[in-house]
Amino acid sequence: MKCLFTISIILFSLASAASNKMDMACVTEFPSTSFVVREAADTVIVEIFNHNGPQYRPVYDGVVTPNDLGTIAKRANVVSKLPTILRFEWPRTKCEYHGPLVKSCMGTTDEQDVNGFKVSGWSFTSSEVTEKTFAGDFKSHKVAVHFSVDGSSYSVPMTYQEHDCEPNRYFRKNILQ
Repeated sequence: MKCLFTISIILFSLASAASNKMDMACVTEFPSTSFVVREAADTVIVEIFNHNGPQYRPVYDGVVTPNDLGTIAKRANVVSKLPTILRFEWPRTKCEYHGPLVKSCMGTTDEQDVNGFKVSGWSFTSSEVTEKTFAGDFKSHKVAVHFSVDGSSYSVPMTYQEHDCEPNRYFRKNILQ
C-alpha cells in the first residue's frame, strides 16, 4: 500500500511538472508580431517575430500625449534597427508559471551583440486581462519583453485577442516565415 501511494505521488508530480511548461505562442490572425516561448533543457527561450519587419515592431503600450511623441520616435528608431527576430534566453530557475498563459522570467540575460548594439533582456511577462463592459466580458492577453540596448531601456509590448494565444505549443515554421 505504501509503495502504491509513493508511485501515485510520483506520477502526480510528473503530470504536474509537465503541465507547468513555459511553452506558449501568441500570433495575430494576420501575422504582425508573434511571441513564441519554449523550454529547451533548463532554459526558457523567448522569441519575438516581426513578420512585416522590425520597423513595425511595437515599442509602447499605454496612454500617449503629444509630449511623448519624441521619446517614442527615439525608441522606434533604435528598435527598428534590430533584426526581425529577437531572441532572449533565461535559466528556467528565473522563470515562473502562474497559469497556462500567465508566465514570467526575470533577471538579466547574457548580453548579445546585435547589429552593433549591446542587447540584454531583463524580463518577460504574460498576463490575462478581462474587461467587463455593458456589451459583455472580453478577454485578452498581454505579452511583453523588456530589455536594454546599449544601456537604455526598451520594450516590445503586445496585446492579443483571447484566441490568438495558446499554451503548451509553438507555431509551425510556415506561420513564422
